[in-house]
Amino acid sequence: MLLRRPRPWVVPLLLWLLTCVLWLPWLGNVPLRDWDEADIARTALEFAQAADLNGLLPTRWGEPYLNKPPGLHLLVALAIRTGGTHEVVLRLVPAVLSTAAVPLVVLIQRELALQSRQSSPQFRGSAAGEGLATGLILMTTLPMARHGRLLMLDGAMVSATLLLWWGLLLLRRRPRRGAGLAGAACGALLLLKPPAATAFLVVGLATTLLAALPMEGKRQRKTLLQQWRRSWHTMGCWGLLGCLPGLAWHGWHLYSRGDAALLMWGRQGFGRLVQVLEGHDQGLAVPAFELLKGGWPWLLLLPLGLQLAWRRRRQPAGRWRLAILAGCLGVVLSLKTQLPWYSHILWPPLACVEGPALARLWRERRTGNLGIPLLLLGLVLLLATVLQALALVQGLPLWPLLSAGVGFVASAIALTGGWSVRWALGVMVVGWWVALLCFWATPLWLWELNETWPTHAVGHLVRTLPPEELVFIQGTDRPSLSWYGGRLIQPRPAQAPRPHHLVAPGEQPLSGCQLQTLFPPSPQPGRQEPVSLQWCGPEDRTSHEQAPQRSPEPPPQPLAWRTLGLPWSYRGVRQPSQASCTGGFSSYCRSHLCYFFYPCCFGSSLMPISKVSQPGMRACICGEPVSSLTKMKHGCPLPRHTTKHRATIGLWPYPWGFLV
Repeated sequence: MLLRRPRPWVVPLLLWLLTCVLWLPWLGNVPLRDWDEADIARTALEFAQAADLNGLLPTRWGEPYLNKPPGLHLLVALAIRTGGTHEVVLRLVPAVLSTAAVPLVVLIQRELALQSRQSSPQFRGSAAGEGLATGLILMTTLPMARHGRLLMLDGAMVSATLLLWWGLLLLRRRPRRGAGLAGAACGALLLLKPPAATAFLVVGLATTLLAALPMEGKRQRKTLLQQWRRSWHTMGCWGLLGCLPGLAWHGWHLYSRGDAALLMWGRQGFGRLVQVLEGHDQGLAVPAFELLKGGWPWLLLLPLGLQLAWRRRRQPAGRWRLAILAGCLGVVLSLKTQLPWYSHILWPPLACVEGPALARLWRERRTGNLGIPLLLLGLVLLLATVLQALALVQGLPLWPLLSAGVGFVASAIALTGGWSVRWALGVMVVGWWVALLCFWATPLWLWELNETWPTHAVGHLVRTLPPEELVFIQGTDRPSLSWYGGRLIQPRPAQAPRPHHLVAPGEQPLSGCQLQTLFPPSPQPGRQEPVSLQWCGPEDRTSHEQAPQRSPEPPPQPLAWRTLGLPWSYRGVRQPSQASCTGGFSSYCRSHLCYFFYPCCFGSSLMPISKVSQPGMRACICGEPVSSLTKMKHGCPLPRHTTKHRATIGLWPYPWGFLV
């Protein structure tokens, strides 16, 4: 009995579920990073705290926020009202929106195959195979998944852009539905990044027109143009209806804030085309480095993918893939201001080019010389695994390197040894998929945090200070410090009012200041340095001068829960009851059960704080018993009379623990 062909929505749905399984775990095992994440979190929090959502006008620390529209901020605000301000809650909304990119590229490839088959009966591509291969490539592209997991606009922007391009492709067969989807996508882009809506709409229209018009046959071209001419008013109405929410918000913003509302279109938008902002003038080196750094192992398929697209240049699929890649490259490379995440839009076009190459290898069972570079890549990863295991190098993710290296080497041996090509490609995909899943369990997936001193712990300590006491930072602004500190912490002015607290890098107090608390650097590799909280005021203040002596801790008790023994499990602290936190953290800690999902002692990525003195507070460090008051984890105190345990927590007993 022959198997029935699955329905069209089955493959996109399964790939989306698989993408959620891969992209959503361990969203909260690292703190928020500076700028985008901290700024979006603060704006969303102010939306959540306002009774009327601030009239849909974003603010940050009480001042008008003119950088970006509040499309993502409003969704995160709703999540904050539901689940609080934990990193998991904050990152979950953009991560889920980013996962929509995978089924959308599958639908785009399917539509391209249908149009190519209609215009060219000799078209040999497989709609299902090319769509599935493209979805797998985009799902397992490291920068695509990593940036999609962050509290940033780029992941949601890519999903909205792909929806726009899919809607434009549908104009040929289903004008009303295509115009509605394209209009809704434009409205979403207007609420995320307005200049991007203009750029990607122009690129999408030009690419769709180039792909839809037949290369040969004036009669076919004339018929298509007449069809569009008859339905242009219908398409325009549906497209305008979809854009209406975005256009309405920008009109309201302009009416409420006047000329200041044009900043997101001018200096923060199209101004990046003509001038360098904030010293980001590295030019073409930034996107080139991002592509070479994050495109593996799928960059090995790019030459074959470009060759196939050029061979099909007389078919809609080949023309669209070449044109969309060239258009996105033109948009990214034309920017005078270059940041690493500006090249995020390039990954879907690259996946659309590489997907047919992977599908052809699977279909024809011929791989050429793919096994040799794959073997070299796998050997390099295994060598790095051995060096990390022998402690000859520090800071490399052991389990991700091992999984990827074994997968690549096994696949290369199968390819060069004449074994099953499909088995070899399957091993490569599965090995890389598991490697990415293990990578999220380490704090290294957000490696920008290791470039400077961490703000998470010192921010939580600043939160315990009285609101009327001033706090400054020595050096440049750190939005993440303000977020975790619960107050706006600005750079210290030349004539700072005294007395005040000062957050400064380094171990030595500045002139006229006393050392209150010293935070040692993290063991993770990078340019981290110690950071201290200093008191710049009268010298008779004694609340933080001396730390009490260490007192013996009770021996750890056996853990009642069995662990899963997974390599990505975390060391945590189990509390015997639902005790609430003391000190200034009751609003942060009291909403969580004190065993497992406990913010004070969860996650092993941050170092403990030393030389901390807070009367009447106990502290903990994950995986080790410590004395009260001398060390804290995440700057969060434990309740009194708490028994600490050394434990390895897997996915249970908290059902969503793998998200943390």
